[in-house]
Amino acid sequence: MKTGRSTGGRPTTTISDMIRYVESIAGHKLNQDEGVQCGAGDRPLTGVTVAWMATPEAIEAAHANRHQLLLVHESLYYPYDVVTSPNPPPDWESWRVNRQRRELLERHGLSCLRIHGSADEICILDAFAVTLGLDKPVVSQDPAGVSDTQASAGKLPLNLTKVYGIAPRPLAEFVQDVKRRVGMSAVRVAGNWEAARMVTRVGVPWGGMGLFVNVGYQQQLLELGCDVLVAGESDNYGFRFAVESGIPMIETSHELSENPGLRQFTGMLAHAFPKVEFRFFENTCIWRTE
Repeated sequence: MKTGRSTGGRPTTTISDMIRYVESIAGHKLNQDEGVQCGAGDRPLTGVTVAWMATPEAIEAAHANRHQLLLVHESLYYPYDVVTSPNPPPDWESWRVNRQRRELLERHGLSCLRIHGSADEICILDAFAVTLGLDKPVVSQDPAGVSDTQASAGKLPLNLTKVYGIAPRPLAEFVQDVKRRVGMSAVRVAGNWEAARMVTRVGVPWGGMGLFVNVGYQQQLLELGCDVLVAGESDNYGFRFAVESGIPMIETSHELSENPGLRQFTGMLAHAFPKVEFRFFENTCIWRTE
């Protein structure tokens, strides 16, 4: 991978180099919600920590690794994507969570780069499908000419609209298999379903695609003929949309559904930039059952 300016005759890797690499494999410029969200935007790098979200634990891990960059998938600040919001709360920067994250990043001299939808397209959805033991999709729409990633409008790139086939099996058995594969002792399942109900076609609303703001994506999967959904994260409205559509939905967790892809993404970056140290920090599921 070609790198940026040189110091003493030796080429150095910068954040800009990394952005160009992501754009080259995604096939487009970074999306509006992606980019540097804190710190210097074009600095030489010797180390990068990759994490799902810039939690205090992830920031401290990047500092302990003696890295200059924390690369994250999710929004750095709250409310979601507030950095590009046209009408943010006037005091959002003073919220405890936002202030704490910013102060930690600044104290440790860290920059924070968000790679969101581009990473979804490159590997995150596919890696979650592999984690679930799903093979190549039986239905995948033609992505030609589609670049809009506004999920709330139900308009994802069509190469992210996939349904996977499995050998016919009872839903109850499939639920147990999902739990085992993602390493969870319990999952939520929405729907008045019979344990013996047979499922054969799986839709995968990974990450937050099972949330109510993204029901347009659920509808896309329904139109492709799925008979069960395995989501990262959902909520009451999202669950109800699936149930009223006649499809049961299994919820794992947002983090666990995207960590496999981010781990793979870390490896891709390490291969492209061999002189930079990359480490993956695993954000664990935030909730537990009692």
